[in-house]
Amino acid sequence: SRLRVICKPPDMAASLAMAPQLASRSTQGAWIINGQIPVQRAKVGRVTFVERRPPPIRRVVFGTKALKVAAAQGALNEGSDSKKWNLVLIGGRGCGKSSIGRRLLATDKRFKLMSLDELIVYEANGQSIPEIVEERGWRGFRDLEYEVVAKASAWSEFALIDAGGGVVVDLDEEGNEVFSDRKVEALRAAGLVVYIQRDVDYLISRIEGDSNRPDLSASQSFREIMDRREPFYQQAADIVISAKKNKKKIAIAQEVMEAFLEHTGEERASGKW
Repeated sequence: SRLRVICKPPDMAASLAMAPQLASRSTQGAWIINGQIPVQRAKVGRVTFVERRPPPIRRVVFGTKALKVAAAQGALNEGSDSKKWNLVLIGGRGCGKSSIGRRLLATDKRFKLMSLDELIVYEANGQSIPEIVEERGWRGFRDLEYEVVAKASAWSEFALIDAGGGVVVDLDEEGNEVFSDRKVEALRAAGLVVYIQRDVDYLISRIEGDSNRPDLSASQSFREIMDRREPFYQQAADIVISAKKNKKKIAIAQEVMEAFLEHTGEERASGKW
């Protein structure tokens, strides 16, 4: 099988320099990116490099399986100083990321909402998240989550990424949760990472009885897991928005939007809250 890497013009030389690492990887597919015209090609072993010019990326088609995106992601970003104006929402289960994302989308139509959980289900051929975890275990799920994170991070602007509660963690050799450098680095390269901080009691009240959320651990309580993840969220975030229990989601969404506009320098959209 072959790996096809799509490069921006400044990245071609850097990408070719990575050829020995990339050539050792294999995949069943590659990115499908619309709206750009090939300018230059180079082939090294099993790796084909395609330099493309603007207009910018408009659509990334998800669904490629077993894609070793780490190398491709490095090739896309290596040597490029271009900044991505995307927005990433992180936080514990039940913190309101999805509903806040929908409010942001309704107010600013430039955003394209990406739910990482929904994309993971898509990549797993429609299996639910509990089914994926049952079949692959949490380690296999985190690996799949990383592949989806790296793909979503390739978007050039106005991606609104709704990340799962465990996006900041991976598992060590003993199966314990540790900070995920690989996923967090990909998210921070994608744009502004905002942590929606909620009290654990609020999170518990929101997720009780939800069959779509598999148990995170057979030996630790949800509270223990959230206490351990709290510094991970803080470390991953560019901005932390403290959301008290009685704070309305529309107010949280407005704070997120203000942070994004200040960070990017973009003009405010005409939509109303």
